[in-house]
Amino acid sequence: MVVLPFAFSIGLAAGVTVTRRLHEDPDAGRWGERIGRTRLRFANLPVGGTLAIALSLFLPPHPALTVRALGAGALVGAVGWGLVDPLPAPESA
Repeated sequence: MVVLPFAFSIGLAAGVTVTRRLHEDPDAGRWGERIGRTRLRFANLPVGGTLAIALSLFLPPHPALTVRALGAGALVGAVGWGLVDPLPAPESA
């Protein structure tokens, strides 16, 4: 199906755009904070993608595939941008 790669691409673009915006915003609050001792921020948690995939469990089969592809793209975009633009390594205590 042609729709699935298109939906994945839209989700990927959305995941990257939202995450990049949170990385650049000094007033992002909690979203700009480090996750534990990793180099990722809370903005890199794939919240939107996870919600889309969870929602797809309640949809009919055909729309569910499209929503899953959208969610998977958003998930990859959010985590991927965190790997491209990581925080500096945490200092040893």
